[in-house]
Amino acid sequence: MLRRLFVLFAVLFLTVACGGGSDVPPPVTAAGKGDAQASDDYRLGPEDKVKVTVFGEADLSGEFVVDSSGVLAAPFVGQILVKAMTLREFESAYAAKLRESQILRDPRVSAEVTTFRPIYVLGEVKKPGQYAYVSGMTVQKAVALAEGYTYRASESRVEITRSGKKFSVDVTPVTKVFPGDEIRIPERFF
Repeated sequence: MLRRLFVLFAVLFLTVACGGGSDVPPPVTAAGKGDAQASDDYRLGPEDKVKVTVFGEADLSGEFVVDSSGVLAAPFVGQILVKAMTLREFESAYAAKLRESQILRDPRVSAEVTTFRPIYVLGEVKKPGQYAYVSGMTVQKAVALAEGYTYRASESRVEITRSGKKFSVDVTPVTKVFPGDEIRIPERFF
């Protein structure tokens, strides 16, 4: 009995110690495209470019950009508010629009993100600005795109704004960046 109780407390301790404490939200992801698309959790947003395929219907397929208000406009289908939708939710909404418009009875729709929304690298970097997101991007790679740190930069901490929430994290070689992130490199204190 005592041994079983000890094992239970050990498992509970390891679960709490390994699972909690991070001030960074879980990664934003979606199906099929490396780190940024590892599961169905990726949420569409402004400036994402989505390739829609309606099987057997080339005229209803194509690549479309989500506008700044989160709306995707497609021919025959019209406008769909896609902001914060997963790709699976978008596929369902697109198919529903095709059915509602009586264009197709049983449309089979697939979608994938071909170009992700950009990231922003700001603060103590040599060339702050907007950069294209690349699958598997880390903070160090984002800083390299911005031509490196300035002499005043703190290279050990970074502020990341993701989905309107700001987090301060330690920079490691595996600190991930996701589409739409704003990375701010703070000034170091001597």
